[in-house]
Amino acid sequence: MKPVIGYIGAPDGDRLVGALTSLIIRLSGGKPVRLRKPPGTQERRIDGLILLGGLDIHPSRYNAEIEVESQFDLQRDELELAWLDVAFERSIPVMGICRGLQMLNVKAGGDLHQRLDPEVTRNWPSGPVGYALFRKPVEVLPETFLARVFGPGPLRVNSLHRRAVRNVAPGFRAAACGEGGGVQAIEAQGDVLRFGVQFHPELLPHRKDMRRLFRRFVDACRTPQKTDN
Repeated sequence: MKPVIGYIGAPDGDRLVGALTSLIIRLSGGKPVRLRKPPGTQERRIDGLILLGGLDIHPSRYNAEIEVESQFDLQRDELELAWLDVAFERSIPVMGICRGLQMLNVKAGGDLHQRLDPEVTRNWPSGPVGYALFRKPVEVLPETFLARVFGPGPLRVNSLHRRAVRNVAPGFRAAACGEGGGVQAIEAQGDVLRFGVQFHPELLPHRKDMRRLFRRFVDACRTPQKTDN
């Protein structure tokens, strides 16, 4: 049977992102299900969980004060944390994309930078065309899940985030780094595949390496997972 992959995206808009995510899950051998309600009111069996990009996570989630005014989505924060509870309790694989990486890190006990160095971001484009075409290099670290997918070393990705991981959560490690050593990916140290990337592989379905990333994730969701100790 195809593994059921639940995913959470922005509640309004971003239809293209949702459609591409659903498509690439299907192409990878999974059955996509969009999760719009908490598990208590929308009980579904899921074999994997993907958290997509979107508005910033409220700093109170990692015991911080607001340093930079931004748009927040408290309802989505609650929804994602509830489904992460299910994933952690049932040893379900998790993939976080951009905001999803940040939420995975926060859920596991890490925190975030609320503002990146302006010298790093000042030349980044801001419009949709620039976002679609912009690429930057990141370094995939050896002996990680991402290294098995992409190979260790440089990788060009589509990433324009203004917030980032500060302290990696206990039980996790950095899997890729960017300019100045900033964390660009994390992964759990354990038997269950849980990782996050600060770029958007769902928007690069034409690249074989990005499709391979989703296939490896769906394959992990198909394999029985060991229980957390």
